[in-house]
Order: sequence, then structure tokens, then C-alpha cells
Amino acid sequence: MQLQWYYFASLIFVSLTLFFFRSRPRSSRYRFLLFLTLVNAIAYVVNWWYFYLRRDSIFTLLPLQLCNIAVFLIPTALIRKSALLMDFVFYVCGLGALAAILIVSTDYQDTYSMMTISFYIFHFSIFIIPVFNSIWGFHPLRPTVKSAIRLTLMVLAVSGSLHLFNLYLNHFHAIPANYFFTIKDLSAGGNAAFTLFASWLPYDYIYLWVALPILYLYMWIVSIIVTRRPKPRLRVERR
Repeated sequence: MQLQWYYFASLIFVSLTLFFFRSRPRSSRYRFLLFLTLVNAIAYVVNWWYFYLRRDSIFTLLPLQLCNIAVFLIPTALIRKSALLMDFVFYVCGLGALAAILIVSTDYQDTYSMMTISFYIFHFSIFIIPVFNSIWGFHPLRPTVKSAIRLTLMVLAVSGSLHLFNLYLNHFHAIPANYFFTIKDLSAGGNAAFTLFASWLPYDYIYLWVALPILYLYMWIVSIIVTRRPKPRLRVERR
């Protein structure tokens, strides 16, 4: 499926937003971020509804996927101003959402259907809200080895728990639940990235561990961008 027009519209949106808010106070920027979380929630509900029309069991549609969880984590991180939550939504949720719109699942065959539109808005907002949040100074980016370890433990704890939940629903209730995409046979084939990972590590859950080096690479790239960003010059008052 081709999403070039979606990417082009996204670039225009980001450029106009940064231009419009370049001289706006922090309070206006913060309110705009909260507004985007509302847009994100609406897009999630719309996308969820279309999946509901396509699925038989409600147990496959619980808000337990990474991007579904982000719908709740992002406003919580913005309100509580938790550095750990902000790191999680920026590096883990944001990266996952970016991958979702760059490597699109075969569930979205019609490029301009409402299902695809809601899917794109839903995932793009998960990526861009943390980015705006950092650009505007609400979340200083300081990726370290310690933060990488903390994020790894969080990801493994959440994904491991959901994998057990998937196994329970699959084996005891014959429900094809695949939260966090831990079941390779339910993931591979519908998405090129999961198909590739499963070919490297053909084991449920473990095949996803290939994504951890990608996360570390992403954090390393961010650290380079942050350290090379020009620091604001101090104004010297003349007497």
C-alpha cells in the first residue's frame, strides 16, 4: 500500500505546527499537546471500531497493544511529567508507531479508507506528540545506558506478561490473541518486519528481541542529535 501522500501531509503538518508555535508561550504549546492526545484517542476509537467489525472475539481487541497502551500513557506522562514515562513513550511507543506507519500491515489494503486514515492518524500522533514534547523543552532527551536498561526491563516485563496472556487465550479458549505480536505465526505474513524477524529467530516471543538492538540504535542516534544541537546563546546585557 502506498502512503506517500500521508507522509507528505505529515511533513506539512509538522512544519506548520513548528512555525505557528515558534513564538507561542509554553502554556499554548502544552495545551496543543493535550489537544493532540484527544485527537489520538478519537483516532484510536475509530480504528478500534473498524477492527471490531472485522473480528469475532472482543478478547482480541483489548487495549493491550503497544500503541493502544500509548493512548493512555502519553497524556499521563504529560500531566504527571514523569521522566520514565516520557522516555517510554518517546523511545518505545514512538519508535513502534513510526515503524507501524513505515511498514504497514496487510490489514490496510485500501489506501484512502476511513480505517486506514484513522490508523495513520492514530500512529502518527503517537510518534509526533513525544517529538513535539521534547522539541518544546517539556522532556529533555538524555539517553543513557541506565535509561536503556530501564526501558529494556519495562519492555520485557510488559511483553512477557502479555505473551503469557496470549498463550492462555490461544490454548485454553482458542482465541487468536496476539498482544504485542508475541505469537510469530499470527504476526508473520501480515507485516514484513515480523516476517523477517521470525525468519531469523523462529520462536514465539523471542523473535521480537531483534527489536531491542534497533531500540538501542535509535537511542544512540537521538543522543548524537542532542549533543550536536547548538546551545542557545546567552544574552549579555549592555550597560
